Amino acid sequence: MSDLPIDPILYLMLSLHCVIGAIAAMIAQNKGRSLNLWLPLGLVVGTPALIVALLMKRQD
Repeated sequence: MSDLPIDPILYLMLSLHCVIGAIAAMIAQNKGRSLNLWLPLGLVVGTPALIVALLMKRQD
C-alpha cells in the first residue's frame, strides 16, 4: 500500500484537471484572450473552461 494521505486516483484526477485547465488557457490565448484571466479560470473550472475556449470565436 501507498503512504499517501489521499487515494492515488484522486491525485491523478487533480493532475488531469489542471492539465485540461492549462490547455483551455492556451487555446483562449491563441484566440486573442488574456492568459492571465484564463489560466486561473481554467485551473478552477477545468473541462467547462476547455469547452468554452473551444467554442468561442477568435477576437479581432
